Amino acid sequence: MAKRRIAHDPQQFVNTAADRRQLQLAVQTALPTNAHVLARNFARSSASSYWLLMLDQPHATPNSLTLRIADHTLWLANHEQLAVTWEAGDFLAVRETLRQHLTPQILQQYSYHFTTTDIVTLRLILHLEQHQLIWLVKLSPTIAKAYKNQQLDLLADFPSAKLLLGNMNNSSLQLVPVKQPVFQQRLGQFFGRNLLFSQFTSHQLLRLLPTNQWIRPLLQELPPTPNLEKQLAATYGTQFVRIYVEAIRQQAQLQAVGE
Repeated sequence: MAKRRIAHDPQQFVNTAADRRQLQLAVQTALPTNAHVLARNFARSSASSYWLLMLDQPHATPNSLTLRIADHTLWLANHEQLAVTWEAGDFLAVRETLRQHLTPQILQQYSYHFTTTDIVTLRLILHLEQHQLIWLVKLSPTIAKAYKNQQLDLLADFPSAKLLLGNMNNSSLQLVPVKQPVFQQRLGQFFGRNLLFSQFTSHQLLRLLPTNQWIRPLLQELPPTPNLEKQLAATYGTQFVRIYVEAIRQQAQLQAVGE
């Protein structure tokens, strides 16, 4: 499968600790008083960075916002991210750009609130990862072949892609088809918020892995969700729960054989 060509100078990847501190400072000084950075992550092969912002709400759970700072457009369409373009390394300019974009009106437009269903779904994703299980989607041949040079529309393409539950370390092992449109729609939403990140594999598969450095601190900020399995069954159906419980059981058997 063809790899995407990087058009800019590798020295502009902004991967040194000093560069990241400068970018962190630029973001923090541009934020309004009701916002703070909860988590962030930096791309290894480009000048892209992603920031999970928390926006304080009077007498309510904070809203969240995904901020993307990059020198190229995102390959996902219909994502829930506030995207800011910058020239890699120009920290003063990006700070001013951020100040222009991080207005109360724009923050309100791009922010989102996590429902109870969102929270239990995030907890399920982490629970499955602990058992070496992740979600995958099978892309169309056109999108898979183009790698990231062909946009993946999270509203038009993602919901119709085949959803699979599979082994985290071997994408061809124990692939279980799952048909649950409401759950798949929510996965696409999380992907568009950078709560999941992707890896291309063979056979047109896209692995969706949890962005742990975001989800774990986020769940500490959000209300607890007792009776997780009961809530998941009420939301997605008992058959959905049976599928992932059986997948966990089979995964445990495979690990036992391997040991």
